[in-house]
Amino acid sequence: MSVNYKKSLGKRLANFNSKYYKPPVNTASRGQCVWYTQGRAYEKKGVYIGARGNAKDVYQSCKNSGFQTSKYPKPNSIACFNGGVYGHVKYVEYVIADTVYYTEANSNADNVISVDDGILKKMQLSDWMAQPFLQGHVVVKKEILKTFNVVTRKGKIGLYKSSNIKEKNKVKNIKAKTVRVVAGSGKVKDGRDIVKVLYNNRYYWSIRVNKSGVRQLKRT
Repeated sequence: MSVNYKKSLGKRLANFNSKYYKPPVNTASRGQCVWYTQGRAYEKKGVYIGARGNAKDVYQSCKNSGFQTSKYPKPNSIACFNGGVYGHVKYVEYVIADTVYYTEANSNADNVISVDDGILKKMQLSDWMAQPFLQGHVVVKKEILKTFNVVTRKGKIGLYKSSNIKEKNKVKNIKAKTVRVVAGSGKVKDGRDIVKVLYNNRYYWSIRVNKSGVRQLKRT
């Protein structure tokens, strides 16, 4: 649905009663800024960010998970701030010329859903970039997923929390016939061909071809 952002100022764009703001889709703490931006990204663009922890950790966590980042705000991006104890995140709805339209939750730190949460606001780009503790923006982009067969001998693969494929970063081993791989995410790192995968609504990294050249995932 097309939104007239100028006329929608002061209105709530999100539907907090939808599945995007409730478990099991959204397990972040309800009423918090991380909960809101994660729900808004899924509601508007169909992208599961998988953000967990404090707002100040979102930027690096998403970057490690393979999301694109930008210094400047882009339509449908998450602005990340690392000031204070917990940090803060805002959802960039639209950018035109030197005007940034955005929404956020818990800006008053009341930790509950209140009338100001999700309300469309605007700010001049120069003022936006001058905000203290701005780390950057996580670009919310709908992923194209491809099905790959698991072709290891025991049908098991490891899932890692970042593209740094080390044992300390391994989240779990799974046994599956197929996995969903994010198209275009493949890259060679430390002698391995790795890809970003979506498993149980969360993003991980996995090995497609190991250091010995043995393939673990194969396109169906």
